[in-house]
Amino acid sequence: MTRSIVLWCPRWPVVAAYRDDSCAEASPGEPLALIHSGVVVECSLDATAAGVRPGMKRREAHTLLPALVLIPQDEHRDRAAFDRVLIELAEYVPQHAVLGPGLVAFGARGLERFYGSEEAASRMLVDALVRSEPLAEGRIGIADDLFTAVTAAQSTSARYPLRRVEPGEQQLFLSEMPLDVLGDADTVSLLQRLGLHTLGDFVGLGLDAIRERLGVPGERLFHLATGQSGAPLLVRDAPQDTRERMELPESCTLVEQVAFGLKARTQEYETRLRGAGVVITRLRITVGYDDGLEHSRIWNHPRFFQAADLVDRVRWQLEQAFRDAQNVEREVSPAISWVEYEALDPEDIASHEPGLWGAGPDSRVHHVLSRVQGLVGAHGVVTGTSRRGRLPSDTQVLTAWGDYESQEASGPLPGSLPSPLPATIFSTPREVSVLGQDGDEVSVSARAELSSSPAWLVSGARRVKVTSWAGPWPVWERWWDPARSRFVHRLQVVDDQGMGWLVSLCNQAWSLEARYD
Repeated sequence: MTRSIVLWCPRWPVVAAYRDDSCAEASPGEPLALIHSGVVVECSLDATAAGVRPGMKRREAHTLLPALVLIPQDEHRDRAAFDRVLIELAEYVPQHAVLGPGLVAFGARGLERFYGSEEAASRMLVDALVRSEPLAEGRIGIADDLFTAVTAAQSTSARYPLRRVEPGEQQLFLSEMPLDVLGDADTVSLLQRLGLHTLGDFVGLGLDAIRERLGVPGERLFHLATGQSGAPLLVRDAPQDTRERMELPESCTLVEQVAFGLKARTQEYETRLRGAGVVITRLRITVGYDDGLEHSRIWNHPRFFQAADLVDRVRWQLEQAFRDAQNVEREVSPAISWVEYEALDPEDIASHEPGLWGAGPDSRVHHVLSRVQGLVGAHGVVTGTSRRGRLPSDTQVLTAWGDYESQEASGPLPGSLPSPLPATIFSTPREVSVLGQDGDEVSVSARAELSSSPAWLVSGARRVKVTSWAGPWPVWERWWDPARSRFVHRLQVVDDQGMGWLVSLCNQAWSLEARYD
């Protein structure tokens, strides 16, 4: 076992949300709660003081505190924010073991020797944390094994932020801890129903009885509860700083000026990350103007970015920004002062090495398409991708080569077509007429009822008989936005040849959307 010092930051996801520029509504001092699946998973001190608790339903929390700011939980945001803190801590402690966002462990032996005592090393870690992130609060746990140190840190309070377990006394310390610290909800529930409430009660059952009832998982929990887990402290170097802000020698108004000024430093940035053993597959580029405005965009790559690819993305982003600025009346166009790269989720370079016999045709295709894209621009080479949508025309989208369409959260999509979906979707819906037996065009009432049963489907000079039909099903999208709102009735029909069709009624006009082949 390795004696460990664990640094724990309570409510770290809340701190990360406060520091996230994309969460403009979350500012320090405002009550904040993080939501996952409609349930509060973490909340700020202000929200806690008002009665909001983790596990509370979203509606209940908002009713209790109307001023509560609700933000979705984002583990990537938590990790990225904590990585920035670890980069700052590397100045004092070069190696660490990350146990999770807001939770990190260090070897106590080296720190004790350098700073004189474990308490002095702990004070140094807390001070370094607060300097790096003033909103964060540091708690310290020290013990002979990792599980005990984590438990000690998480059992501290704001008044007593350090808890040190004397060498050899970890079992005595753990015996008073509740069963919940084991982190196994099912086993804890079983033990509580048996009348056990603390780890001391659990250990009192004996290893043989626990192994007989709970098997190998129970034996592992027994070793945790006795402070003899034997889990090694797997330390590593601090993460590489994936941000690089490049100040231009002077403000520029031309795209090529900016691209030329960035070439050398972009090559240094890419070389630095490669030297750290990572490559960039997803990147945020932020452009800063001399009037204080910023323009940010996230770029993706099907393989990984090289220095020339990064400069191309800056060029494309600026060209698009200048095109958008032409529609805005301004006396003087702003000039670019700086550009910042931030690699999101950098990947291990070893996972992108070519195989023994080369990368095959995929590499050649990528090289050719990327070359053409560099000549004609970002949207000169596009690929077809699919996405979720209520209407067939919404399920297909063209995206720039290397990019991808961001998908919405998984789950049911109210109003979407049921399976099986049509096999042929017309890129441009065809105008048709749906006629009843009397020859009049079929209409749909405000109650979504047909004026008569569909009998004929007419497209130009072609006329086919309808033998069966189903619907209509109304779809009203974005009713809150008059400029983008859409109200459509969909109808499925089958002709006398057995072919199925999907037709829709929008603005009193029928159109053919897709065919069931």
